[in-house]
Amino acid sequence: MKRSACVLFCALFLAFVCVPSLQAQPDNSVDGVTVKDGKVYCMRGDQLELLTENLEFPFNVKVDTNGTFEVAGGKERQLGEGQVIRRDGWLLNPAGSIQPVFDHVAMKEGRVIVVRDGQAGPLTKPMIFPNNLNVAPDGSCVYPDGTSSRLMDGQLFRLDGTVIPGKDTVTLKNGRVVVQKQGTLISLLPIQIMGMADGTRVRGDGLIQKQDGTTTQLREGQTILFEGVIVRR
Repeated sequence: MKRSACVLFCALFLAFVCVPSLQAQPDNSVDGVTVKDGKVYCMRGDQLELLTENLEFPFNVKVDTNGTFEVAGGKERQLGEGQVIRRDGWLLNPAGSIQPVFDHVAMKEGRVIVVRDGQAGPLTKPMIFPNNLNVAPDGSCVYPDGTSSRLMDGQLFRLDGTVIPGKDTVTLKNGRVVVQKQGTLISLLPIQIMGMADGTRVRGDGLIQKQDGTTTQLREGQTILFEGVIVRR
């Protein structure tokens, strides 16, 4: 190879390998991605930074710099204003509701719903999962070990039949405390007190008291997550 051709080849090779990849990149320092005032930000603790490169999260979630995301190669979805897609696979809405971003089955307000690519619909016929879990539209359930029960509000399963531990939330929105408990949003009156699954007490004025006596005052727009009731693993 002539010297000039060799130099040109090397230059083109270096240019190719040194170009930043447009592929989504994993970043364990990012807690989530949100949209604020039409701009897309990554979240590190309480800090917001403009999202400048595509990200990969666990559960095969890919988030684009334009605020779109997809899960396991499924349908592209748009992150809405104030929504947060968390790296733990949950999508938090501004009003305080939260749900898994990946496909799942949920018991909600006495109805069994199936969520695929973010679109929810009622379960219309018995569903047998790969692990032999059997769920009927009325919420009756036969577990793989043969025991049966009726699903409780807030119970969640992946489409392979594995249990998804639930999450509850407490949000202060427009001066009002809203609790998501067992999949249902509940707005508290200022004088009301609600107990969470871990023994925490939430007051309608935004004061949160843990079992050990420590307290936290919710800030406007803040959401705090709690583990939901563990019905069955």
